[in-house]
Amino acid sequence: MKLLSLNVALFEANNKLLSPFLHEQNADFVCLQEITRGLEDTVLEDYISKEIVDQSTQNLKYFFFGPNSVMGDFEQKNFHGKEVYSFKFGGLMEFGNYTKSKYKIAFAQNVFVQNHFTYTPDHSKWPEEDYRAVLVTDHVVQGRKLRVLNYHGVWTRNKMGTEKSMAANNIINELALKAEGEVIICGDFNLFPHTPSMEMLEKNFISLVDTFNVKTTRPKENELSNLERNVVDYMLVSKGIEVKDFKVIDSNVSDHLPLVLEFEFKE
Repeated sequence: MKLLSLNVALFEANNKLLSPFLHEQNADFVCLQEITRGLEDTVLEDYISKEIVDQSTQNLKYFFFGPNSVMGDFEQKNFHGKEVYSFKFGGLMEFGNYTKSKYKIAFAQNVFVQNHFTYTPDHSKWPEEDYRAVLVTDHVVQGRKLRVLNYHGVWTRNKMGTEKSMAANNIINELALKAEGEVIICGDFNLFPHTPSMEMLEKNFISLVDTFNVKTTRPKENELSNLERNVVDYMLVSKGIEVKDFKVIDSNVSDHLPLVLEFEFKE
């Protein structure tokens, strides 16, 4: 089986890249972050990613979309390497995480780890006032249960974590430990490796970016690429998952690199 995790990039008009990439990967599970669904006809089509994902993954019949907020135009100072970062989408849209699967979803929930689903036309208080959730889906695979947790983490500029990221990862850890079967945790955590928030999860689950000594999950153009290790995206698995292969693909499909896991269940 194959699971792909990717932050698709909210601020990039990359639908033309995303569609062929998803076709080519032909994954059994697709876990995406920063997915958007337009709520007004005026939203620019290039920035509505959910429709493109659905067109590109028609073989994945089971799905669950978990919006974090309703958002409009975005403006911040000293963000993404720019003194003033201003972005206009053309209208309101939902923004969140999306999981699709070839395997039946027996149970699913969108669990907020910071705040709650909110209408956010004003981003002046961001990132102090943010809205984050983990998407939990339980699948029936080959007669066994698999819980997939798809997460887009609490944002911090230095990626070292805060009390909020620690509290969020504690919720994720508890949800993972409550699973009746095996577990895969994936997503953009907005945290560097070996921070206290990530080490909490690594006590119970195997971090594949560490096992495979991954040096970066961001493209070379990223503002933090000068660091020895620029890893913010993760895939963690329970001990009953047999890892056949794990890789981070060097691709321009997004401002994050795709993570791909090939796996089976241990006997």
